[in-house]
Amino acid sequence: MFFAGFHYEEMTLSGTRYRMRTGGVAGWKAEPLLLLHGQPQTHAMWHQGAPAVADRFAVVCADLPAHLTQDELAHDMLTLMSRFGHRRFSVAGHDFGAHVAAQLALDAPDRIQRLGLVEAVPLLGHAGRQDMAFSLAGYEACWFAQLHPKPEALQMKAPDDWFSLAAPDEAREIFHPEAVADYLLEGPWNEELRGHGAAADGSAPMRELERGGHRRIGCPVMLVWGTRGRIGGWYDPRALWREGVESDITGGPIEAGHFIPEESPQPLAMMFREFFATEVPDNEAWFR
Repeated sequence: MFFAGFHYEEMTLSGTRYRMRTGGVAGWKAEPLLLLHGQPQTHAMWHQGAPAVADRFAVVCADLPAHLTQDELAHDMLTLMSRFGHRRFSVAGHDFGAHVAAQLALDAPDRIQRLGLVEAVPLLGHAGRQDMAFSLAGYEACWFAQLHPKPEALQMKAPDDWFSLAAPDEAREIFHPEAVADYLLEGPWNEELRGHGAAADGSAPMRELERGGHRRIGCPVMLVWGTRGRIGGWYDPRALWREGVESDITGGPIEAGHFIPEESPQPLAMMFREFFATEVPDNEAWFR
């Protein structure tokens, strides 16, 4: 079942419509967990992972509208969680969502309990890698240098075929039809068709540690990357995040490509359960 046990709702924050699904444990003993998606997806990417941890956490899966900056998204996520009554909470994000999550940890250290980063490295970690292999791996940068039929098919029929042509052969079936339908209707492609385009601040993705200056993330951090993804192949992810994190960095690789929440939802959920679960807090301290 798609998002089993979760409730769909919408909320307007700072004039922007936010869609989300909520579910899981209720009451003062619940540990709030905010899950943020990567691009070009929506909150629907958590349709398997969120229910897998719903027996332990009060889970919120929210959209990140493509026309907003990282700062705006972080601000709105704090407001959203406040409206749900969650003063302190943990947050995990995939890809772009990981950088919004890191921004939350920098902007509101008193509110973020724990931080999970899935398939993401800081912007400065990309410095010096602009060779042909790097550019072709992010094929939109060298569109027509790609092997047939990616450029022609995706230019003519994008975004519908992206989720089959862009994924590795062994992973073409990872995307749930309902999730894909949601990505096409509410994802960044649709934002562009509406004239919003990408985030107004072009440097917004993956810049949190670059502009953070002396600020460092102080909460516990878990870092996850796929064994078949490019993050672990190109980088030492822990070393890159270490520059901006004060606490120990736990986590490690999962057998998957880039789309870990959809390729390996159960192993990721197990890591989430172990990392984000803390001792049941004192009622007053938790909501303070």
